[in-house]
This record gives sequence, structure tokens and C-alpha cells, in this order.
Amino acid sequence: MQKTFVTDLANDVSPYAVEIRHRIHMNPETAMEEYETTKLIKEELLEMGAELQGIDIDVGCVGLIKGTKPGKGKVIAIRCDIDALPMKDLCGKPWHSRKENAAHTCGHDAHTAALLGAAKALIQIRDKFSGTIKLVFQPGEEGLHGAKVLVAKGVMENPHVDLMVAMHNTPMYKLGQIACAEGQIMAASDRFTARFIGKSAHGSRPAEGRNALLALSHAVIGLHEIVSNELTTKEMAVVNTCVADSGTVSNIIPAEAVLKGTVRTLSSVSRIASEKAIRRIVEQAAALCGCTSEIEYDYGCPPVSNDSEITELVHKAAEKIVDDGNCIHLDALLGGEDFSMYSEVNPKTCFYRLGVATGDVQHEPQLHNAHFDFNDAAMPYAIAEHIQLVLDVNG
Repeated sequence: MQKTFVTDLANDVSPYAVEIRHRIHMNPETAMEEYETTKLIKEELLEMGAELQGIDIDVGCVGLIKGTKPGKGKVIAIRCDIDALPMKDLCGKPWHSRKENAAHTCGHDAHTAALLGAAKALIQIRDKFSGTIKLVFQPGEEGLHGAKVLVAKGVMENPHVDLMVAMHNTPMYKLGQIACAEGQIMAASDRFTARFIGKSAHGSRPAEGRNALLALSHAVIGLHEIVSNELTTKEMAVVNTCVADSGTVSNIIPAEAVLKGTVRTLSSVSRIASEKAIRRIVEQAAALCGCTSEIEYDYGCPPVSNDSEITELVHKAAEKIVDDGNCIHLDALLGGEDFSMYSEVNPKTCFYRLGVATGDVQHEPQLHNAHFDFNDAAMPYAIAEHIQLVLDVNG
């Protein structure tokens, strides 16, 4: 890390942010259940002198910091996600989760703490920037519906947001690295449920029935060939079947089978083509076995697409913080992120990643792994990037 006014300030508030992270980590709350987390955030914001934007939501909140430097300035929104995952915590740290089936194994505790740390620092130097900083503490990113709720409640207005950024930690990059790139960097996340309806019969007399499970099996094979056979080789996409449910006993042909899956695409062309192929394959597989079918197709979040201008701002801020060569290109991933819902309202957005790995990235516990825990040594980088961006835009 470079030694500057901003990085010194970030290092000063980092112990506070780390302590907050450990508190949140011990009391994780899953999507749209973040009541205690929300209470903590509001208390911290008010104590440090920030305002709260009046938004009618039970979980999550929005803080406001108004710069006092003369000039109009822009409204900069910085978003963090605050929810945990419904899984065990096996990190083995003193601040491990005190709950049996909730854990911050995606690092949202750190995102929250870093934004609170940045808020604390920005309030100390509010005379150095103009405009308004909107601190968006979003619930329910896991499940991809929290952003949609906030957008519907008016988070992008009062005051109107000029640009918005979000940071996500990753053990795929090394500690001290910040990765960003313009264009589409995360996938649309859609899901489907296919039902196959046949006719039950005794297992010894299959001709008297219509095997819904057999229809499902044919569909699985066909669905897994969509990416290789029906999309262009240049497209990054995934069509995956993840849940299959049928039958109750070993000697009765099942009359019904249910198949659930996920679809990840980076382009609108692949997104539409994948849905059409899934519907066709499900119908054909059912007909092949003398069954009928029904399909529910849920369009989730669109791809995350970074604006070139805002990405350049993030990049330039990072260059003032990290050591030479550590501001790197962000490779596109097929994971989903509901940050894209904000871009639907205002495309002047950028989603970037913060490296946290201290060893070989191939052997680090990855996100959503029960052994993952955010690397506290990365906290100053997260905070410094927030501060630097504000000063670069409104300073």
C-alpha cells in the first residue's frame, strides 16, 4: 500500500472497522432478516454524525454524508451488502458465528464494516469534498432480491444518484490487489422449474404407465448440451440442473417429476436463446416418454455491466492506493449479483473486486466455503478506495 493522506486515514479507522466486522460476523443474519445488523449500522451512523435517508424498509438502511466544501458536487452512492448465508461457519476464529446455520462466508460483514469505516473517515474530512455521499447498506443480496426492494423504495432518488459503486472481496486475487474492468463482468442469473406429468403404474408393468422420471432424465441430458451445441463458442454461459425430485418407492413408476436448474449468461442473445432451448428440450423429453410438461422460467437479475467512465474513476483511485502493478483487470464471472438492478435505473455504475488472499489463490478457501473468513489485512484497502473515489470526484 502506498503511503498517502488517504491511506493513513484508512489505516487510522481500520481497527474500528475490524472490530465492527467481528461483531457482525458473530451475529450473522440471512437475506431479508438483517434486523440486528441494521440496528447496529444505524446506531453507528448516527453516533458518528451521518444522517439517515427516510426509506420505508424493515432491514437495510441508507446513510447520508454531506460535504461542506463549496461547490455543488455529485451524489455518489456506495453500496455494500449486509446479509449472511444459511450455512455453518467453520473458520475457527474467536469471532466465529454464534449461530448454527448462518455465516458470513461471503465477506458481507467486511463490506459493511468497510463502508462504516469509510463513513467515519469521510465525516472527519467533510470539509475536503462537496456533494453528498449516499451509503447504501443493502439487505438480501444472496437470493438476488434486496436491490430490487431498495430501488422500488426510491434509493436512487432524494437526492438523485449521479454515480454508484460497489466493492466485493475475493480470495481469487491477492491481498493488495484491486480489480476492475468496463463492460459485462457478471452474468444474468435466471432459474427454471420443469414439471413432468406422466402416469403411475407398478414397476413390473412399465407399459401401463408413463414414467415422469424417465422424461426428466432425458431432459437433463439435453439441457446440459445447450451451451456446447446451441450457443456460439465465444459466449460464456452455463445451463445447469441442480435439483431433481421424483418417486417415493422403488416399485412404483412415478407419475410426476420436478427438475430445477440455473442459467447464467453474459449477453441478451444467449439469455433468450437459452430459455427457448430449455423450453423446447423439456417439451420434447416429455413427449418422448408419453408425458406432458410445465415449465416456470424466472428471469432474475440482468448481467452486471460496468460503465467505462465510472470504471476509469475506480481504476485511477486504486492506482493511488495499491502498489505498482496491483490495479489489475477484472475477469468476467458467471456468478450473479443484484447490483445490476441499480444499473437498470442509472447505468453510471461500477462493481469491482478487492483481493484478500495471502497465499496461493488456488488453495485459499473461496467464497461460500464454510472455512472462509475475510482477511482483516485487506480492510485498509477497502476503506481507502472508498475515500479516494469520493475525493477524486468531489474533492
